[in-house]
Amino acid sequence: MQITLKIDGQKKMFSNDFVKARVFRNALKMNEKMRKEGNDISVETFDEMIGFVVNVFDNQFTVDDIWDGLEAGKLQDEIMRVFNSVLNIGGLETKPAVSGEEGK
Repeated sequence: MQITLKIDGQKKMFSNDFVKARVFRNALKMNEKMRKEGNDISVETFDEMIGFVVNVFDNQFTVDDIWDGLEAGKLQDEIMRVFNSVLNIGGLETKPAVSGEEGK
């Protein structure tokens, strides 16, 4: 799994080829919380998601590195990509988010 962040003006790629089972467990707990919140994910939950991503990559970067190193328009997609990758590694199939009228 990889993520690229812009740090000190340069793009830096981080990798993790060993996702701990504990990270999968944390993803399951986060998934439950997100399902309860539905489309109205709280700021606190989003902060937890970013902390989760830092944990996935064994703290090779910080929460602030994510906030400052990803474009705002790509932040949610990138966080969800990592989150869904962890769930898939653990054997759960994830479905892409459905937006607008398609989800009704």
